[in-house]
Amino acid sequence: MKSTSLAANSMLVAAAAAAVAAVHEPSYSLNTTPSSPVSQPHGPQFVSYSFEPAYWVEFFGEPDSPRDLTFTLLNHLHERGARPIIRAGGIAMDSMVFDPNQTKSVVRTENGKGGIYRTTIGPAFYDHWDNFPEGTTFVSTLNFGNNSVSIARGLAEASYQRQRDKIVFYELGNEPTNYPTSRWKGSTEAYIAQWQNFTAEIDAAIDGDSHGKWWASSATTDVTPLKVRPADLIPKGVNSTGQVGQYSIHSYAFATCDPARAARATIPNILNHTDLLRYADDEIYPSAKAAMDAGAPWIIGEFNSIACSGKPNVSDTFAQALWTADVELLYAVRNASSVHLHQGAALVFQSDQQLNTPGDDGSPGFSSYSLLYPIDSSKRGAARVLPVFVSQLLVAEALADGGRIAALETPRGLAEQGFSAYAVFQEKGRGACGSGKKLKLAKLVILNMKPYYAGQEAARATLSVDIGEHKGATVKRMTAPAVDEKDSAKVTWAGQSFRNGEAVGEVAAERLGPNEKVAVKESEAVLVTFS
Repeated sequence: MKSTSLAANSMLVAAAAAAVAAVHEPSYSLNTTPSSPVSQPHGPQFVSYSFEPAYWVEFFGEPDSPRDLTFTLLNHLHERGARPIIRAGGIAMDSMVFDPNQTKSVVRTENGKGGIYRTTIGPAFYDHWDNFPEGTTFVSTLNFGNNSVSIARGLAEASYQRQRDKIVFYELGNEPTNYPTSRWKGSTEAYIAQWQNFTAEIDAAIDGDSHGKWWASSATTDVTPLKVRPADLIPKGVNSTGQVGQYSIHSYAFATCDPARAARATIPNILNHTDLLRYADDEIYPSAKAAMDAGAPWIIGEFNSIACSGKPNVSDTFAQALWTADVELLYAVRNASSVHLHQGAALVFQSDQQLNTPGDDGSPGFSSYSLLYPIDSSKRGAARVLPVFVSQLLVAEALADGGRIAALETPRGLAEQGFSAYAVFQEKGRGACGSGKKLKLAKLVILNMKPYYAGQEAARATLSVDIGEHKGATVKRMTAPAVDEKDSAKVTWAGQSFRNGEAVGEVAAERLGPNEKVAVKESEAVLVTFS
């Protein structure tokens, strides 16, 4: 009896101490009035993907034997209303050729160290599109790197003949900023002239299907002699023939392509919200604005945290989930129509100084920033889903039903570099005198970006965020034991984990009472949905 009583007393003391700590916990007031213009409504295609075509079979299998793990993840997104656009793009698309007699979806021609010289696709590559969830659409990606209009036209014709109803855009070439400087000798005008010649010939070959449906640019933000970002191409008349449907730019603020940049690719750096803002506004937004000023949509045609296939112990941790959610919402605020998170494996021709390599047996060294390792491999071990996947569920649910989003100011007393918040609005009714629709605050996304590491001596701090007057709300939480957690079985969205694809655990949606504050731990994010 005595020991039981002592144990009970200890529990009461601990509970009382916790209550006192909660009472004295600092509270921060979040002003839900937007600090940026409210964005356009976002469609279900906003959360989209780019897959390196050379590794298509590893991610998706063959038409008669689809890769269940990858398709399970896509199904989770479709269940939440997302309809991703799939781009089979990346460096390998500039070595792609179509062989009508090839039975396999993809055959790589490579050296013994994983260097890919050619990526040959057969009819099965396009047949495989029928295995995707209903409503999935695709970008027909074409080889510009081989400088052959017949190769590019052959790919376009093959995709059009087999899947014309699923093609929403065409793309000629990947990252021309990385092409040999001898190709256009740094001339934007020379690039535009050849691009227009290729796209016009392809358009004529496929009954005009591609006209007005081209992605233009697909450039990186690297400083190169050839200036072909959308902000460079638009004033020079790239759309003088009316062929452009969207303007694409690629976003990689960090890299492991060489030792100097690899040293900067750390968890604290990728989670510095102030620097993510700076990159978005300085490197991306001028091209976004140029596109919108020209009356055209813009997209992030390819992006991820750390170029050259990520960085183990950084991009394969829960930090990647926080980074991805914040960056996707940054671009949603700036009116990107879609953002294509890149998936792939180490490409040894990308850089001769890069940190990542294929496996010792030449098998793929899957990118550590990907949503999943799709098959067992000598480099990455067992097939599994990575911690980043939960971020896709958060963003898809945040922007569901045409959500319009705006940034919020950092509460007084908090450092901007470790905090970000967004308000999501829904259109409701008509404004005064019938002038447009009213906007109603429907959701909040709050990210506490401050890193909390496994084994850290200091206790994990919690922010108490006052979100103002409200009649009640539900909270879904994206969380993990620590920012450097690599086991996705311990990483959850709304109480569920997804290590092997299937959801494990019951959905957990916390209830907030009227005017109740929101608790957000270090290295955690929440989606607040108002009643």
